[in-house]
Amino acid sequence: MTDDKASTVLITGASSGIGRASALYLAERGCNVIGTSRSPARLDALRRDAERIGGGLHGVALDVRSDRSVSEAVESVIEAHGRIDVLVNNAAYGLWGPAQTFSMGELDDQFETNFFGAFRMIKAVLPSMLEHGGGTVINVSSVEGRVVTPFNGGYAASKFALEGLSEAMRFELWPLGIRVVLVEPGLFATDFERNQVVASDAESPEMPYGPMLAKYRKRRRRYDGFAKDPVRVAKVIHRIIRARRPRFRYRVGGEVTLGVLGASILPERLFQALLSRALMR
Repeated sequence: MTDDKASTVLITGASSGIGRASALYLAERGCNVIGTSRSPARLDALRRDAERIGGGLHGVALDVRSDRSVSEAVESVIEAHGRIDVLVNNAAYGLWGPAQTFSMGELDDQFETNFFGAFRMIKAVLPSMLEHGGGTVINVSSVEGRVVTPFNGGYAASKFALEGLSEAMRFELWPLGIRVVLVEPGLFATDFERNQVVASDAESPEMPYGPMLAKYRKRRRRYDGFAKDPVRVAKVIHRIIRARRPRFRYRVGGEVTLGVLGASILPERLFQALLSRALMR
C-alpha cells in the first residue's frame, strides 16, 4: 500500500492531540482521511485546518463507546468511499490517581473507551477488509502499555489490554492479508494531561497518598519541557501505511526505548527505586 492516494484512513479521536496531527499530516500527503470525533464542532475546525494546508479530509461523528454509533459510522464511510484501508485506533483518555481510589464505574469507563472502543472499531472494519483481501489496523498504545508509572494504573491497564489483544490478532489476521501494528508514543505535547479524569477519591484525606501525590506533581512538571511535537507520531503512522512489511511495534520517543530497556534488563527492585526517585522523591 505504497500509493497514498489509494489509502482511505479512518482515525478515531482525530480532533485533538496525536489523532489531529496524524489526520492533518496524512491528508496533506494525499491520503483520503476520515477523521472521527464525538464533537461535530471540533470536526468542523479540523476540516477547515485541512483545507488551509491543501489536504482533503472528511469528518464523521462517532462515539467509540457505542455499538450503534460505530456501526453506523463505519457503514457510512464504506458506502461513501468503497472501503477502509487503514484503521488508526487513537481515541483514548487517562484515568489518574492511586489505583485504590478508582471506583468500579471510573475504571469501567476507562476500559470502555480505551480498550472496548478500539475492539468495536476493529470488529466493525474487519468484514470489509477481509472482503477486499487486506488492510492495516494501527493501534495507538503508549509507553504506559509497556512500563507503568505511579498513579497511571487505570490508563496503563487499558493499554496493556490493547497490547495483548493486538498480539493475538496479529497472528490471527496476517495470513488473511491484514496487518496489526502497535504504536507506542512517549511524552508528547498534547492535551492528554489536561483531559485526564482524576479519580473522585484521589485527593481524599482519608487515603494515605497525599504526600506522594504532591511530590509526583512537582516532579512531573519538570518533564513537560521535554514533550515533543505529535507530528513525530504522525510521521511514524505514515511510514507504517506506506510500508509493505511493517514491524509489529513502533516506539516513538527515546524515553520509551529507555524505559522498556531498563524494565527488561535491570533488577526489579533497582528499576522500582530509580523510577520512584524520578517521579516521587
